[in-house]
Amino acid sequence: MLGNTLMRSPMQLVGFIFGVLGALWMLLLVGVGLFFVGTLDVDIARAAVTAAGAILTLGWVIGPVFAAGIDTTLDPAKLAPFPMTTRQMMIAITAGGLTGVPGIVTTLGALATFLVWARHPVAAIAAIVCVPLGVLICVVASRAVAALAGGLGSGRRTREIVGLVGFLALIFASPLLIGIMNGLRVATDQGVQLQTIVEALSWTPIGAAWAVPGDLATGAWLTGSLRLLIAAATLALLWLLWWRSLSASVVAPPSRSASRSRTGSLGWFGVMPSSPVGATWARSLTSWTRDMRYLRQLLILPLLPVLMLVYSGGDVTGPLFAISGLLVGFFAGVLAYSDVSYDGTAFATVLQTGIRGRDDRLGRMLGAGTVIVPLVVLVDVATLAIADRWDALPAVLGASLALVLVGLGVSAVSSALLVIPTPAPGDSPFKRVPGSSFVMFLAFLLCWVLVAVLSLPAVIPAAIAMITGPGLAGWLALAIGPVWGVLVFAIGVIVGGRRFDAGAPALLAQLRSFRGA
Repeated sequence: MLGNTLMRSPMQLVGFIFGVLGALWMLLLVGVGLFFVGTLDVDIARAAVTAAGAILTLGWVIGPVFAAGIDTTLDPAKLAPFPMTTRQMMIAITAGGLTGVPGIVTTLGALATFLVWARHPVAAIAAIVCVPLGVLICVVASRAVAALAGGLGSGRRTREIVGLVGFLALIFASPLLIGIMNGLRVATDQGVQLQTIVEALSWTPIGAAWAVPGDLATGAWLTGSLRLLIAAATLALLWLLWWRSLSASVVAPPSRSASRSRTGSLGWFGVMPSSPVGATWARSLTSWTRDMRYLRQLLILPLLPVLMLVYSGGDVTGPLFAISGLLVGFFAGVLAYSDVSYDGTAFATVLQTGIRGRDDRLGRMLGAGTVIVPLVVLVDVATLAIADRWDALPAVLGASLALVLVGLGVSAVSSALLVIPTPAPGDSPFKRVPGSSFVMFLAFLLCWVLVAVLSLPAVIPAAIAMITGPGLAGWLALAIGPVWGVLVFAIGVIVGGRRFDAGAPALLAQLRSFRGA
């Protein structure tokens, strides 16, 4: 299934190859590091292996769900039509997780811990049991948490709400994680040894399996046996939770929400003008306000001022927090860089209307701008009010408006050129199409570079104003920013419209290949 998916898209194959190369580089670093750890004292080696194993397990749980996305190569929904029991399906998905790139790298990295225990035969023998146990906990925990987070077996709206709550948790967890790390650093500075922290981790489900060989190497047989029981019980509990979740989604019939007829209610279509641009604008605005795939992108924006505040050490009066609106505008403008990708095969309906490319580009970007521009202005005003830096309002507002409008202009062109593998409508927003991460990162990077360069006429005077203080430069940024942004936006709509007219059928062909049509 993975081979068929990659062969349909050369860009996905390129992304997959780069992922393999990056994983091999990481594996080399891990092997070298573990080799040198094996030459250290047994207590230090035990602490290092336990801490690394706990971080690895936590990464498998959090990373796929919130950061990289859940691999959809062996999606339970795809396997449901086949004559397989739930247990057989779980075994197949687990085997697929172990033989994917992350699974292979994790397994080889875990086997490299034998380099640490080569001088301790008892620990090496224990690792024969504990290393596979630890790797299985990683894979099964990832799938169990993904099944629970994705709301399998529930209706589309339930899955979307679960995804939204999960992403909100991620937003608020990031500053909390930074605070915990700072707390650990302070505790270490005050004399609390890192060994104590690792000892506590070794009694948790994420660290127990990795601590057992070190316990036996130091002669702590009873402690090692108890931790082995914790690890085995963890795997059994995770398997049970996963089995219950899959049974609810595969065995029970999927719930369907009853359709409701809303006579006289056209939503945004009843508000916007009755024209090709107005209809596209209404359709785009509906997606940005109701589709969780779009809302997930918007949820990233409030995190940026918080991160700037954390990096500035909580200094709300500092320049980093005051200019966080520029960062929001920089990221927000390119959120629509692959807007056509979210249409999926429904893009064929758009083509059947015979809409001109210029009207399509303008309607889509107006829909995105209707949501994004007010949000950027709100962040500008809120951050400057908290920082009590109203003197910087002209500079920050002018530069941020230039960034977001230029970003929309760039997106008007890029979304007529690029098609990125994305989750289908109604899918969990945590899903990831294999090989898509690198493609998405590369597309984002190219768009960001263009936005950064094209926004310089407004950003430069804003930067001068922030350095030298309020004055002519700030008002110059406010005067130039919106005008320059609208100009680039208009050029982007024209260029993107021409590209849309020339290449729309090719975009549809790519979308069909991603959906397997």
